[in-house]
Formats: sequence, C-alpha cells, structure tokens
Amino acid sequence: MPRISDIFGSEKLSYEEFVKKAAEAGGEFGDVAEMRKAHTAEMNRLRVTGAVEREAMRAGAKNSGLLMRVIDMGGITVDESGVHGIAEQIGKLRESDPYLFAEKEAAVPPPAKEPVTLPAVTVSTGAPHGRETVDPDLMSDADYYAGRMKQ
Repeated sequence: MPRISDIFGSEKLSYEEFVKKAAEAGGEFGDVAEMRKAHTAEMNRLRVTGAVEREAMRAGAKNSGLLMRVIDMGGITVDESGVHGIAEQIGKLRESDPYLFAEKEAAVPPPAKEPVTLPAVTVSTGAPHGRETVDPDLMSDADYYAGRMKQ
C-alpha cells in the first residue's frame, strides 16, 4: 500500500488537485479501507442470511433458525450475481435429516409469477348525495348559525 505522501506529495494541494491525484491513485487509505471492508462483510452476511431463509422457506423447513446453524457457511459464496451453494446444502440436509423439513406437499410454493388482481369494490361512505352545498365562507354569520341549528 503506498504512503499518502508518495501519492499527494508534501506541498499543499487545492481540492481539485487532491481529488484528481486520489482518483489517479485509485486506492483507499486507512480507516476508509477498513470501514469499506467491514461494510462489505456485513452486507454479504445479510445477503447470505436472507438467501438461506428464502431457500429454507421454499424447501419447507420447519425451523429456519435451526437450519441456519446447521448449514456450512464456508460452502456458500457471494458475488455480484448473487449467493451460491445454498440449494445444494439444503438438498443434502433434506436427505440426511428429513425431520427438519415438512412433507413435500406441505412445502411453501414459490411466489406467483403473475401479479394477483383483485376485483373492484364499490364502497358506500354513507354520506348523502345530491344535496346542494353552500360555502360557509360566503354566508353571513347569522345564516351559518341558523343552518347549523337546523341540523
């Protein structure tokens, strides 16, 4: 890893010069690199956890939390295209430990590919319709209070 002084030199730089030299170097320094590494590791952990839970639900697992503890996380890989290796491990667990899974017909089906459309529903608000309305701002105080007293 290059030293900061090797990249930026010892003289004072304007912001534009600093940004240009930093972009040319293409590296991250100190805390930024460590934070990016920690953030990437946490995001990958969350992606794996979500993918395992989805796959466990599709496979009909009775207890996804228990399944998470049994799965070998070292056999799961994460890249830009997604999380890989979960289906194979769940398949092996289904064969070796079938008590962890519900019967095949009771397994949760995958979500429908087509959106479900609901029929249109007409709702009555119970308010009277067709009555003439008068804007209270255009009424005198006496007319307004007389109308309120009738109601």
